[in-house]
Amino acid sequence: MSVDARPDPVQIVAKAGSSFRAADPERAFEVWMHLATKAGWQVGVVEGVAVDRDAGDCGVVDIEGLRYLVRRTRRVRRTLVDDITGRPAERPVFGFAAWAEPVLSPESTVS
Repeated sequence: MSVDARPDPVQIVAKAGSSFRAADPERAFEVWMHLATKAGWQVGVVEGVAVDRDAGDCGVVDIEGLRYLVRRTRRVRRTLVDDITGRPAERPVFGFAAWAEPVLSPESTVS
């Protein structure tokens, strides 16, 4: 994959499938890192950075010299089929996903 064809890391979203454990931030982190690597990025885990698991933070990665915070919350549209009315009905809901936000510092921004 050419460098120009890679999606920006903030555009990579690890959608939750039926086997995805929403309460497991470690798994969300691994899935997001896999997708970023598959997209052609060199991804490394930044060790020793405190993250707020209760706020949905999963971990921090370094991608070719820039840091990103990988987060996990309800972010993607899904269709839920339920039968609370006595017959199956579809309704839109938000499902869990993991994505990355840049960690901004004076060194990583252009003024």
